[in-house]
Amino acid sequence: MCLEILASQPGYSDLRPRLPKGGPDGARDIECLFEGELCYGAVGFVNDATDTDEHRKKAKKKFKDDIAGALAERKDGSPVPSSFVFCTNVGLTPSIVEALKKHAYKKGAKNCDIFDRERLRVALDSNRGYAVRLRYLDIALSDAEQKDFFTAWGDEINDAIGLKFRGLDKTTKRIQFLLEAGLPLDQLGTRIRLSAPIWEVCRGNFFFQTSLSLRAHAEGLLGLVYGGGTDQINETLEEWSARGTRHTTNSQYGFGFSWIIPGTPFHERFVEGVSGIERPENTKDVSAQEEIRTYKSSSILPVDQSQFYFGMLSEPFIERFNPTCKLLELDGGMVIFESSREFAESIEEITIFGNGYELLSIAKDELEITDGSFDRLRLPTEAHLNPDDHSWVTIRPKKLASCFTIDLMGTTPRRYDWQ
Repeated sequence: MCLEILASQPGYSDLRPRLPKGGPDGARDIECLFEGELCYGAVGFVNDATDTDEHRKKAKKKFKDDIAGALAERKDGSPVPSSFVFCTNVGLTPSIVEALKKHAYKKGAKNCDIFDRERLRVALDSNRGYAVRLRYLDIALSDAEQKDFFTAWGDEINDAIGLKFRGLDKTTKRIQFLLEAGLPLDQLGTRIRLSAPIWEVCRGNFFFQTSLSLRAHAEGLLGLVYGGGTDQINETLEEWSARGTRHTTNSQYGFGFSWIIPGTPFHERFVEGVSGIERPENTKDVSAQEEIRTYKSSSILPVDQSQFYFGMLSEPFIERFNPTCKLLELDGGMVIFESSREFAESIEEITIFGNGYELLSIAKDELEITDGSFDRLRLPTEAHLNPDDHSWVTIRPKKLASCFTIDLMGTTPRRYDWQ
């Protein structure tokens, strides 16, 4: 009880009991910190305590014996406390309290605090002590005391409950993610948010790609490159608006290429003996890996939009049609972006999603736009792009890193049910 009363008082922290049921306790019943410095505490309770001289003498003797032991030099070299606190259920006069404190200071104590019966009562009858009083003395709270207690501690109680549930929720989400992270990656995509509609940015003409390299290959899959660009611009924003129709005749394409190591399971399944494989238009063959097209899409291009989503992979139906990896195998994956300059300079945010999780979110102030190269692009057959069609750029991190990195072990990614 005394330990919990001290815990409710200002200045006391890190309170620990020392053999409360009896035994060699090293000259203290309580060990704690007082204003950040080591403090020992002693408890001198008397059965059926009164204010008689007999009981006061017992309390004073207990105080002097305990402080002598508490402030004595240790043979084992352990630190000597700078403060001492004494609790007793005997009522002490102010002169006795003052005399005991002077005794403590002469012994070398820097601080000395005494809780006699009256001071303990005051502490127990305060809103900080109601709970201690109820627990140890079984004294119920009156209506007025209940109102006082919840007025003082209602917000703290709610915060403590909320913190516990938030911790439980965080753990649950982590467990759910780790379970789902062992499943194959069915969905992967990059969302781009621009500062203005794409007609204002570049009259609808753009190209953007995401390159994701795995830290370790998955059955031969080294990485993925995917993105999209403009297919045809047949009408301006004004012409489309004047027609008053829902769909425009402008169009865009989407693409995805997979890097696969020859001789591996995915190479045997998707490359060897397969005819009609499409490879990037403007890249040279690399003996250590093959790049094959594994995703294709076509859709309208609303030139009034400022948000784009480029996806790759798809959920299997009867069998899986694209090489993939487990979601967790994206941990440590290296990401870099290539784009036409006008499009890149209008980017406000880039977000990468995988199986409904936000794997990487990058704000505008984290992006570094540097001169790129046409040779770095992975162009599908429908791209029809030339080196001088745009000014090409590479998007890297502003910090000292050559690429962005996906971290799935240090953090739990946010999950989107709509993804």
